Amino acid sequence: MSINQTETPSLWRETAIAAPILEKLNGEITADVTIIGAGFTGLRAALELAQQGTSVAVLDSHEPGWGASGRNGGQVNPMAHELPENIIKHMGDTFGPRMVQSYANSANELFELIKKHDLQCHATQNGWLRGGHTRHSIKHIEEMAKAWAANGLDLTIVEGTELHKLVGSKAYNLASKVSSGGSVQPLSYARELCRAAQEKGAKIFSHSKVNSLERKGNNWQVQTDFGKINSEWVLFCTNAYSDTTLKGLKQSISPVVSVQAATRPLTDEEYEQILPQNNTLSDNRRVVFYTRKEENKRLVFGSIGVSQFCNGSDQQRLQRGLHKVFPQLSAKDIEFYWGGKLAVTPDALPHLHEPAKGILTGLGYNGRGVAMATLMGRVLAARVSGTAPNDLDIPTTSYGSFKLRPFHGIGFPAMVKYYEARDSLDERFSK
Repeated sequence: MSINQTETPSLWRETAIAAPILEKLNGEITADVTIIGAGFTGLRAALELAQQGTSVAVLDSHEPGWGASGRNGGQVNPMAHELPENIIKHMGDTFGPRMVQSYANSANELFELIKKHDLQCHATQNGWLRGGHTRHSIKHIEEMAKAWAANGLDLTIVEGTELHKLVGSKAYNLASKVSSGGSVQPLSYARELCRAAQEKGAKIFSHSKVNSLERKGNNWQVQTDFGKINSEWVLFCTNAYSDTTLKGLKQSISPVVSVQAATRPLTDEEYEQILPQNNTLSDNRRVVFYTRKEENKRLVFGSIGVSQFCNGSDQQRLQRGLHKVFPQLSAKDIEFYWGGKLAVTPDALPHLHEPAKGILTGLGYNGRGVAMATLMGRVLAARVSGTAPNDLDIPTTSYGSFKLRPFHGIGFPAMVKYYEARDSLDERFSK
């Protein structure tokens, strides 16, 4: 069954700016670059290339922001999941430091892009809190904070009463605070990237699913149900929604479901008490909780789930989590539930691939997609514009593979339950 966002209404769809009016691809056209996927990565790449005078055509099987870009929590979190020293050890002395700095600078890059193109997406850069709720989680946050601060991230530690005031509850006893972090209305952000790219000359087509890719002389030919595009370059920017059009791409990542809930509009008193400085908030549970306020006074609360439709156990998990972090709120306060897929890679870092001449892929943001997908779009555009692979911010690698990926659908729900149980045990023995 193919998911249709109208079947899972979200707060983002209710509050986003109007969707761009786009057409299906009909007939045969030529462009310098074809981009498959109109999410943050593909649209940023299209914008960068179009403003350089490169002819760009973007194809999406649905509409801009339909996938992860319009379903995520909208948090702009500029930190990887690993210590900088481990990233450098894994990637080497050239690309390791570049990757670390890419993460550290990713939030500022995004907000500068928004300002430059006047993107109307309720962007706020008031800082990101990452809270610890157990002795073990606090130790991990302190270790990460020290290491990332030493590598240039604008990060401080907040704890005790000061933190309780910043959060609006006593759910966390210590947190790192990254000042450059923030949030956007993600679907509005995707639609505004689309508008900006169109204004620079990019051609963007909706409801134009790619069926095949074939080499034709010096070009690649991309075919949809009703049209074809011939181009020198083809960029696959499909992330967790990748299919089998490009052999090996789908197997290089594992899709993970992210689910979210949005509350009723909070009262003035509730709104002032919860996250009073409008920080975003997440933690380091195995089954993570993350939350932020929206301009219409609602609270958005998310976690890991098992279904894009966010029903049953996913809704219960969100209800429990919301009440755990903010005891003043409960299930009856929730008005929206929705879900989507993000892509996880074996090393928890984004991947850039060039499997054939003229073919590029950028994907695998591991829950940091708002900032890092935006950055990846710039990197892809730089490669197309002539930057050598060794001079990019992200290394060009061969496909990896999740060996157990064929069993993902069977095992993932059980894994979520297992990690929830581990989180509960940690809390119990930490008291």
